[in-house]
Amino acid sequence: QPLTAILSQAQAGRHLSRRGDVEALEPALHSIADQAKRASAILERLRNWTVPAQDSDRMGEVGTALENVQLLLAQEATRRGVALRFAAVHPPVPVRGDQIELEQIIFNLVRNAIEAASGQAQGEVTVTVDPSQDQVLVDVTDTGPGVAAELRDRLFEPFVTGKPGGTGLGLALCHRLAERMGGEVLLVTAHPTLFRLRLPVRGLPVQGALS
Repeated sequence: QPLTAILSQAQAGRHLSRRGDVEALEPALHSIADQAKRASAILERLRNWTVPAQDSDRMGEVGTALENVQLLLAQEATRRGVALRFAAVHPPVPVRGDQIELEQIIFNLVRNAIEAASGQAQGEVTVTVDPSQDQVLVDVTDTGPGVAAELRDRLFEPFVTGKPGGTGLGLALCHRLAERMGGEVLLVTAHPTLFRLRLPVRGLPVQGALS
């Protein structure tokens, strides 16, 4: 999709340059740059999805990940008219794996939920945490229209998407990163939509209360 857009805008830009229409040419050049960045991001997602899992002593922390994702997406949720409710996690919940990759999983799930709840009356996204001695469950629920039946069995395959203009790589990447950490991402219910991230933990169990 980005390459098609780049080709289209480049052809339009060539036509505008022949006409000497410099003012109209600038938006076309900006669009080419934006689509090139999008293509780069898609390739980076593919690289992250295909790179083999590696043993690592790096540790992530679930509470910090939730706080960072909430900070990153709060403005977008407000702009779309969606209420965000996040669990407060105390004490910390450590998991084995990269902190950035942990946040990437949660970010993708929450952003998808915000997009699904956008435009709904009283749209809401809720993120809860259910820890135990050996694992933690992070549930992301939204009040959107739900997941289409024909997509439910293929959601985590690359390039499968129900969103117009979507790449179909977000959930595939979430699934791959969760597997690296010894966990999984799964669709628990399709309506209301509830995605669950399950990861093995190291440390004491905690309680997550909505704030």
